[in-house]
Amino acid sequence: MSTKILQLKARNDNSEIGLSKDENYYPKTSADAVVGLDKFIVKQVVTYHPATETNDGLMTATDKKKLNEIKTEPLEELKLKSPDGSVFVLSVDNDGKPIFTKEESNVH
Repeated sequence: MSTKILQLKARNDNSEIGLSKDENYYPKTSADAVVGLDKFIVKQVVTYHPATETNDGLMTATDKKKLNEIKTEPLEELKLKSPDGSVFVLSVDNDGKPIFTKEESNVH
């Protein structure tokens, strides 16, 4: 499909639209003025649906589940891992002092 540019020439002077006789001009139109163009455009438009934890959308369902698990409120505790693999839990007391506790390993 090619794009066609339509150039017209004014037959007479027309002060209402600001044209002089034999002056070239290009008519303006819109998609709804061209029969069938609206249906063609709809086929070309990519639509996205929101993702859910079970259905892919703008992101995968797996990523949506991970995103939903992110806590945005103030955290009560934060887990940190030391270089040797030990896990420590950081929390604060009522005076705002940090408390670190080592998480017990479940390995027997």
